[in-house]
Amino acid sequence: MEEQKKTKKNHWTQVKVDIATKKINQNIYERNRQAPIHIKIDDMSIYINDRITRRGIAKGLVSIQEDLNRNLLEVAKRTIEALVTENKEKQYMSLLKAKQIMKIEIWTDIRFLMVNKAITPGEITELIRKQLEIDKDINKWIESVQKAISADR
Repeated sequence: MEEQKKTKKNHWTQVKVDIATKKINQNIYERNRQAPIHIKIDDMSIYINDRITRRGIAKGLVSIQEDLNRNLLEVAKRTIEALVTENKEKQYMSLLKAKQIMKIEIWTDIRFLMVNKAITPGEITELIRKQLEIDKDINKWIESVQKAISADR
């Protein structure tokens, strides 16, 4: 009984999250701040997971929530690949894949939630707004990479 009381619980407090975020930013991005596009991806993920969890998860929503999270992680991976690599053509291909996932996969998941009335119309509007913001950021990044590729040639 006393051993159970002495075990330290490892809860994620805001301070621990901030420290971990700084370490990740310094190790991965080699800068002190997180890229704005990743902040928006995280916000979208938190938003949708919170909304679905609050309503209680129906059987069909579990797979959609997992699919949406998997797709958001894939977009984050592709954008991190673009940040890390110096090769402009690899950056371009990674960003195109991220854009494709945002436009097709994530939009399909949002549409499924909308059709099945899993979240409210206001929440759908907010999700669409977040998705479009991320898509705009990816488009700006693609344009800058295209300019750099054309300048190299």
